[in-house]
Amino acid sequence: MPVPTIISRLNKLFLPLAGCLLLGGALYLEGSAYQAAGAEALESGWRVLGYALSIGLILSLGMLLQRVVQYVLLDGLVAAALGAPVPRLLSQLSGLLIFLLSFGAIAGFVFKQDLTVLWAASGVAGVVLGMALRELLLDIFTGLALNLDRPIKIGDHVVLHKAGDTVLEGRIAEISWRSTRLNDDAGNLVIVPNSRIAASTITNHSLPNPWFEFMTTVTLDASVPTERALRILEAAAIEAILPYALPEAPPPYSRVRAITPHGVEYAVFFSPPIDRRYRVRSLILQHILRHLDRAGLRPAWPKQEQAAGDPTSLAGRTMDANSLSRLLATTAPMSALAEADRRVLAAEIRQRRLPAGLTLVQAGEAAVAFYIVIEGLMTAEAPRGRAAAPPPVPLGPGRLVGMDALLLGTTHGETVRCRTETLVGEITMDTLGVLLAHNPDAAVTLSQAAAALLAQDSPGEPRGTFAGEADLAADMLSNLRRSTGVGRLMAAD
Repeated sequence: MPVPTIISRLNKLFLPLAGCLLLGGALYLEGSAYQAAGAEALESGWRVLGYALSIGLILSLGMLLQRVVQYVLLDGLVAAALGAPVPRLLSQLSGLLIFLLSFGAIAGFVFKQDLTVLWAASGVAGVVLGMALRELLLDIFTGLALNLDRPIKIGDHVVLHKAGDTVLEGRIAEISWRSTRLNDDAGNLVIVPNSRIAASTITNHSLPNPWFEFMTTVTLDASVPTERALRILEAAAIEAILPYALPEAPPPYSRVRAITPHGVEYAVFFSPPIDRRYRVRSLILQHILRHLDRAGLRPAWPKQEQAAGDPTSLAGRTMDANSLSRLLATTAPMSALAEADRRVLAAEIRQRRLPAGLTLVQAGEAAVAFYIVIEGLMTAEAPRGRAAAPPPVPLGPGRLVGMDALLLGTTHGETVRCRTETLVGEITMDTLGVLLAHNPDAAVTLSQAAAALLAQDSPGEPRGTFAGEADLAADMLSNLRRSTGVGRLMAAD
């Protein structure tokens, strides 16, 4: 800092200091004036100290009363009666009232003011302010009523209906003195005055349950057996909703809804989180189309039209050999086989209908067959005892169960259960023996394709750790030829 600036500031301090010293010295020399001033100063000091102590005592008592009301009455008794935390607005209003009474006590008992005049003046001011701030006060007291009555609470998904006004829908984010904040389904923050909420009809999707049941419909040809259609639709819906399923919500289910000139209309019911219902419905329809395609079915067409590719026969409780061959063509490693080989294999596959909840294979048991899921849904679970087991993996139509265990001659690495009623195709070594008797070279093709698939360690497929793809293919080929007897036939030739 420059020296002239320092000198200037010291001069500004010196002048009032010199004045204080001069006047104080003169007062001291005039003895009686000094004593009177000192006595008056002392009396004023005690008076101010008394005011300060009285104000502090009243404020301390007010704070103590506010804490007793907050922690004993509201958080203790009232919260226990409501079964939920007390709204923050009620706590704020109770604290405001207590401190208003404390300031009134300070004015009356400390400063000896007439409280009647004070309250009368406050009443007149309150009337004026009430008329000027009518909407604001209405919002505040409506917010208090919302917190006491609790038709909505933070986290609820609600719809606000009011005649002649825009319908608002969203999840409650905050309830304050004047307004309520909603997060709508588009991700926007909507601020709604509390008075509008009080004047609206409220649909609370979170009460009495935090989930809400929705429905979508699919029409299938009347020739499709009802139990088969229900099985396919239910499996597709369960697979689609797994990432969004609420633990307490019921699983999806399907029912016959109507019989129309175009076919049978089926309803699929599901209970997603309310703010994800449209996304889940889209996923369910996608999975339904995929499951129907894998089963060789499609949604019904008007009977006046004949769409190209419509199946000629949809009856029966199992899949015909041609449809099963097409399913094998979409399933690795079976897709690597020639079409003629897939037809031979499809004709020999034994189809089994399994009830929901059945354990198809158990981790650790020897493999005697592997399976292809034709219709329905299964889940693969890791063996018990692992510290951090991954969630069950859904296995829908076209997925293989236990292929590596059978081709390598080992045990199953995962437990697979039927989540819904399921139609599976069972493939044993005898089944593969018929294929290899038709075309012995299919053993090499199947072994190499299966080794390539397993070496990728694809999510959802049976997993293992292998030395290498070539060694894996050689082990599969050796076990396949030995178990089916193709090796002896080739040696004899």
